[in-house]
Amino acid sequence: MTKNKLKMFIFDMDGLLVDTEKTYRDGWFQALKEQGIDVPEEVVLSWVGKGIHETTAYLTEYTGSSDVTETLRQLREAFIYSELRKGNILPKPYAKEVLETVKSHGYLTGLATSTAKKRAVDILTELELFDYIDVPVFATDVARVKPAPDLYQKVLALSGQQSENAVAVEDSITGSLSAQAAGLPTILVPDSNFQLQESAIPDNVMFKAETLQAVIDWLAQCSC
Repeated sequence: MTKNKLKMFIFDMDGLLVDTEKTYRDGWFQALKEQGIDVPEEVVLSWVGKGIHETTAYLTEYTGSSDVTETLRQLREAFIYSELRKGNILPKPYAKEVLETVKSHGYLTGLATSTAKKRAVDILTELELFDYIDVPVFATDVARVKPAPDLYQKVLALSGQQSENAVAVEDSITGSLSAQAAGLPTILVPDSNFQLQESAIPDNVMFKAETLQAVIDWLAQCSC
């Protein structure tokens, strides 16, 4: 990636900019417990990084009722907002710093998140991160979420940029595969709350780092 080519950074949200994935997981456990529904723990854990379409399909088939699925979603959403109000959802380390740095260097910032618009905007606004995003795209804006490329493709289309002019920043294999399908090189900063399957890291990942500070360091060192 050379200086005259890089124009944009596109960030994932959950598990990368904001520490939400544990809350999302616990929200499912709480909702299922309240309704007396026993979904295997490994199934719930597999939903990390996945969007509404996959979880809805599973729950509707598992419970045999779209109404029950909707009730579970409402209970989970209430749990998430309760945690947000309590101050239990926080930015990831260096989240604001990396956004400030990218903006100060004159790059566009995009958001490609499998979270629905209302919740994503509410969380990012509460944590004072939303104003740093130039081109946000949410699960509710596309037909398919990650690992499909739709979110990244829409960010590129709305910004007028090409994939060779942008870098994705992700925390998961699912997100990295989405970026790969959109033709984007990727910096992988895994969510420390969950174990990463190293063997599944796709070829588009330029490097893996422990925190977003590494993105700041890379920007300072590269010819971008």
